[in-house]
Amino acid sequence: MPAARSPIRFLAKVYSIQSLGSVGANLLMYGIFFYMHKVYAWGASQNLPLSSAQGAVYVIGALAANPLSRHIDRQQLLRILHITMAVLSIACAFVGPAMIVVLLLGYVMLSACQWPLLESLVSIGAGPHQLSRRISIYNLVWSGTAAATYATCGLIIGRFPPGIFYVAAAAHVASTLLLLPLPKRPPRRGGSSIDLPIESPSQSPHLTPEPELIPLRTLAKRLSRIVLPATFAVIYALGAIMPTLKVIRSATPAQATLLASVWMMSRWLCFVLLGMTIWWHTRPRALLIAAAVTLAAFLGVTLINSMYSMILWQIAMGFAMGLIYSASLYFGTVLSDGSTAQNAYHEALIGVGSILGPGCGALALYLRPNNPRASITAVAAILSLSLLAASLSSIKSRRKSRAEESLPTPI
Repeated sequence: MPAARSPIRFLAKVYSIQSLGSVGANLLMYGIFFYMHKVYAWGASQNLPLSSAQGAVYVIGALAANPLSRHIDRQQLLRILHITMAVLSIACAFVGPAMIVVLLLGYVMLSACQWPLLESLVSIGAGPHQLSRRISIYNLVWSGTAAATYATCGLIIGRFPPGIFYVAAAAHVASTLLLLPLPKRPPRRGGSSIDLPIESPSQSPHLTPEPELIPLRTLAKRLSRIVLPATFAVIYALGAIMPTLKVIRSATPAQATLLASVWMMSRWLCFVLLGMTIWWHTRPRALLIAAAVTLAAFLGVTLINSMYSMILWQIAMGFAMGLIYSASLYFGTVLSDGSTAQNAYHEALIGVGSILGPGCGALALYLRPNNPRASITAVAAILSLSLLAASLSSIKSRRKSRAEESLPTPI
């Protein structure tokens, strides 16, 4: 089939759908906090529980992707998701805060369901080296769209707040239209009828991971997935807290989201650099440094009342988070041939982090209502425990490797 011989057109369409989905997700999962702060005067005590609830339904949506894809082909499932998300987005523009929360939670669950499907379509059939390139492009697409959307959503909120719902709906309608002409073929692998760009053995000599790299890749996958939830605990808690920070409050809505998006821009740049090299494929313990940098950067962003300090710490945070995210997605897919189940697990870990971070932050504020830094301390504690767990896992792996090296070679 033409799509099988030339997957570029197919992949471009999937990346386009992914980018449009990212527009809606970032408006209604990150920009919503600035919207609620401006329109309904919500602070951290309201935004943090909302963010934690988003994480809970995100896990449900991510884990539902694999079983749903076994019964509904991916083209049809993605079409249903985007049509429904468009309807929910529009409905948010006509209701009050309580109903916005209800509709928003339904939206987030559906949004989470789409990512494992798209990640699987991008990944299946590629060898480790081609997979690295595809995932790099995938990360550049969604992170670039996310940064641009978040940076400019303050302009929409400042001039016409309900506009974020209309823009999100338009993005999902466009995704639905892009999904209509996707080529189909008899069902394969989980009931999908999309003509996947699968390589033949003659096209790629690396359809399975190189045996000598499996131990390093396994360690990198384990470390990245230990710290991944904690990094998203930081992301989601920071998203809820950001509108209330002194530096942000002193800015206009357009300036506020632009300043708050610096870490997203930095993460995008990190994805660019990671796509140009493979040094991180064999250095799993660099993830420990990334986790430590994330912890320091979170404290720097939230506790130091300086615009320049906030920018510098966000740059460091973006690079660290970019490495952790890339490692979790890459090593999970390369060790599983891009299975939807593994990608769903990756997304579910993101959801777990988005429950823990804002949830613990909200609880800390409830217990210490007179201490505005209580939520920051709680989130920092989560990341500290994650860093400790990853360090212990790395030490255990190193000792195991040394013990195996000391064994006599069998004759």
